[in-house]
Amino acid sequence: MNQSDSEASEPQRVATPVPAHLEARSAALDAVEPERLLEGEDEDTAYVDDAVHWTKVYTELLDFKRSLLTLAEQRVPSMDDDAGLEVKETDLKVLKAEASRFERRLEFWQGRIRELEAGAVTDSE
Repeated sequence: MNQSDSEASEPQRVATPVPAHLEARSAALDAVEPERLLEGEDEDTAYVDDAVHWTKVYTELLDFKRSLLTLAEQRVPSMDDDAGLEVKETDLKVLKAEASRFERRLEFWQGRIRELEAGAVTDSE
């Protein structure tokens, strides 16, 4: 088998592009910005379906972030002291801030559903 046959039989691997420094910094700041809304998120929506949608979105995001937190917290004790300290001082703090933001947004949308449903009842009476 020649080199081209070997290359053809191996799956193609596409490297994940590394964001530029400013792009990465901006993404990191956005991730922990307490009041940041997701694209398309309208807190003033009059539609229960919208609020249900955002409740689902934030439930999924919070579940994902919590699973990352759990994994990171489980791995830290087995890491080299310097590596573990870096994870504690950066990754865990960011993950916790993101999870906290998702919790607040989820609570907001759960409350918004109650408001809209209560308004729909009074509007139809």
